[in-house]
This record gives sequence, C-alpha cells and structure tokens, in this order.
Amino acid sequence: MRSTDPLWPVLLRSCLSLIAFTLAHSAMGTEPREQELTFQALNGIPVKPSDTDREITAFNNPHYVYVDRDIVVAHDARAPADRHELLLFIPGTNGTGKGAVRFCQLAARYGYHVIFLMYPDDVPASICRDDPDPNAFRDFRMAIITGGKTSQIAVSRTDSIENRLIKLLMHLKRIRPREDWGQFLTASGELKWSSFAVAGQSQGGGHAALIGVTHLVARVIGTGAPKDYSVALNRPAQWYSQVSATPKDRFFFFNHQQDHQGCTPEQCLENVEALGLGKFGHLVDVDRSTYPYQHSHNLTTDYPGGKLESKKAHTTVIADKNAALFERVWLYMLTE
Repeated sequence: MRSTDPLWPVLLRSCLSLIAFTLAHSAMGTEPREQELTFQALNGIPVKPSDTDREITAFNNPHYVYVDRDIVVAHDARAPADRHELLLFIPGTNGTGKGAVRFCQLAARYGYHVIFLMYPDDVPASICRDDPDPNAFRDFRMAIITGGKTSQIAVSRTDSIENRLIKLLMHLKRIRPREDWGQFLTASGELKWSSFAVAGQSQGGGHAALIGVTHLVARVIGTGAPKDYSVALNRPAQWYSQVSATPKDRFFFFNHQQDHQGCTPEQCLENVEALGLGKFGHLVDVDRSTYPYQHSHNLTTDYPGGKLESKKAHTTVIADKNAALFERVWLYMLTE
C-alpha cells in the first residue's frame, strides 16, 4: 500500500491505538513498569476530626482522605481495579497531614480507599522501654487504639483511633455516598477490619502491627517500625510473640540501616524475628535488589549512603522527596 492511499492514516492510527491499549493493560500485571509509576495528582481531602464528632476537641488537625474516583466511582476499565480495601495510614509521633502524601497517593491510584488518620500522638511509645512490666508496650498502644489508661498515657474512647475512624467513615458515608465508604463498617457500625490494610510510620507502624495481631486484616505495613524493644527486660516486647489474628505472611516492614530511633537496627531486627517474619525471607537490602525483592517481608536501605543522622534516616523510607526512589518498594508492600 502506498503512503498516499487514503486508508493509510486510518490503519496507522488503529495500530497505534492497539499498541497503547496493550501497554496500558500490561501495566496492570503483578510487576510494575516504568510508565505506571508516574504519580498522578490526587489531592488529599482534609476532614477535621471535630467535624465528624463534636466531642473531639484535641488533636484536631485534619485527617486526609485519598480516593481515585476513576477507580471507585467510574470503574474505568483502563485503571487498576477497585480493591474494596481501605488503607489506614497511622502517622508517627507528632505527625501531620504532610507526611506520607506520595505513599497515600500511590495506594489510592492502585485501587485503595485511603485514610491518613489524626490521633493522640504526642507521647512516643519508647516511653515504655524502661518499664519492667512485660505488657507495658501493648497496654500503651491499646490505650491509644481503643481508649484506656496506663501509667504512661490516658486516652478517652472518644479520642481513640477506633472511634475517630468509625466517626470519619460515618461522615464520609454521608457526604460522599458514591465512593462507598460504608463498606468498611459492619451493619452495627463497627469497623470491618478484614477489609483494612493497616500501615504506619514509626509509632504508627507499631500501632498498625498490633492492630494486625489483634484483628484479622488484609495486610500490615510498617516503615520505621517495629520499635517496641524492652531495655528493662533486654528483649522484644512480649506482644510480638502472641498468637496473631492476621497471618504473618501479610506483614511487611521497611527500615533504614542507620535508624536508631526507639531502638537500634539490631534490636529492630530482633523485633521482626519475634513477630515470626523470618520464615518469609531474610532481610533484603533494596539498594542491592530489585522488585520483587526476593519476596522478603523485611526490607532495608542505607540510602543515600555515608553517615546519616538517625532522625533523618528514620523518615527516609517514607519521605515524599524519596518517592521516585522508593515507589517500587511501596508498591511491593501494597500489592505483594
């Protein structure tokens, strides 16, 4: 056929369209490709806790909600499928809505409903490390998760993670009905934990892990965690060894090799082993490995190399500025 034939442009456009269609759908496979890891602008929707429950007056910085409406409302066939799972992201001590934005955006773009939750986070869990009570860490965290009082902290049921989350979901169900936030609540208005993926940074990663041990959830992701190591007893927190409601093959952790916040890297590794994750692969350095990281559930980095201050190392693994570097690691933990 000559290039001057009138049918030639039509066939050319058809071929190009077929190639584009094939590339778009191949990107939805299990292995991420370059073209699918370009972040879309999904702005977080702020919701003040007091707008969901008038009894909440403290820790009233906004929650942030991330949702890709092309996926969960329009059900666009060109996009990843709606997972019908809620990614709950719990920030670390004194966290703000500015943390982990890119991680939350990535999760939403791959079909999760996403909530970045504000909660009572001003007291670090490391306050328990010199307490000889073997249940100190667990009791501290459960006081924040469900409401309660210990020698280190007191949190009302109103201010607890559970109540704040329930009230936020009820609020979203009411004001954004097409996004189907109600699917994450039971008929009686409780949390449907089996539909949750629970993630968190630092203290939040510890809360996520304990929620996973206490409730059956879809997966657990911790960055800068788990850090509950008892200096008083010279061993990992006792709750790591209790029977877990969530199978351990659903737990994933990502830490920096120079992160000494809360405990040393060696103690953090002991914590992961105490949780039983050793049977799902050894510690894998993502700087020297590629996706899917030998299918390990315990990942580490030393980026950018050289001497790094511990506090900076602690947040490196989830920092927005490192999204281009670690997005494959995040996607692995979100979808493996």
